[in-house]
Amino acid sequence: MTLAMAGYVVNDAFIKLVAEELPLFQAIFIRGLIITVLVLALVTVRGEADRIHRIVDGRVLARVALEAVATAAYLTALTQLPLASLSAVLQVVPVAVTFIAARLLREPVSAIRVTAVGVGFVGVLLVIQPWSDSFSPWFLLGLVGVVLVVVREIVTRELNDDIPSMVVALGTAITITVMGLVVSVVQGWAGVTGTQLALLAAAAAFLSVGYIGSIVTVRIGDLSYSAPFRYTALVFSIILQVVIFNDVPDQLTLLGAAIVTAAGLWVVGSERPRMSTGSSRQSVG
Repeated sequence: MTLAMAGYVVNDAFIKLVAEELPLFQAIFIRGLIITVLVLALVTVRGEADRIHRIVDGRVLARVALEAVATAAYLTALTQLPLASLSAVLQVVPVAVTFIAARLLREPVSAIRVTAVGVGFVGVLLVIQPWSDSFSPWFLLGLVGVVLVVVREIVTRELNDDIPSMVVALGTAITITVMGLVVSVVQGWAGVTGTQLALLAAAAAFLSVGYIGSIVTVRIGDLSYSAPFRYTALVFSIILQVVIFNDVPDQLTLLGAAIVTAAGLWVVGSERPRMSTGSSRQSVG
């Protein structure tokens, strides 16, 4: 899950950078073409090409539709907000998935997991600072993305075991590519430079890591255990905000990021013995 969060955040940073000069959905379409080719190659190498037709499974279609709308909402908000701030909004997801794991999926949720999620959420509040004048209405669009991501994770959890995770990732890539093409026709196109194309190719590579990592994690592990590790996206976002956009967060933001990191490490240290003796729910596929 930590690797998946890193992949998602680096992708977001590159898309935000490109979207400063290129129409957003044109960028999504070009990136989508590249990631579709990448994931299709992985499916072929893994010998799973004969199961590509499982993309039309009802749950897979529901998942990729949720992913597409969530992506559109999140990236639109991202063009208007700092990377770290919007990433912090998405950190409501760990709270929601932990609650769902306990109430709907009947997973055993320990007090340590619940406490870690709660502590991490306090760190998130220090980052977004909803009480300050800098709080933007665009954050509400980010919250729409949060709701869709939570529902997406529930659907992912219920996918049939015989559907490879790579095939699910391929279906997601294809759907978002088509969405980018359709909307870009209305939004308009602009000339693409070599630098922009290179950034989009890199974004596609990192996004493929995010797709595969998150799908595999949700399918084989407890949602409540992996939930605190979603907070690492915030830490990655702050680092990239400084490195790429030369925007240094304030002290509260840095404190919040430190709290988020500590929450995740606490879960690892406290539950490693129990998890190491447990068994996975299913094979990766």
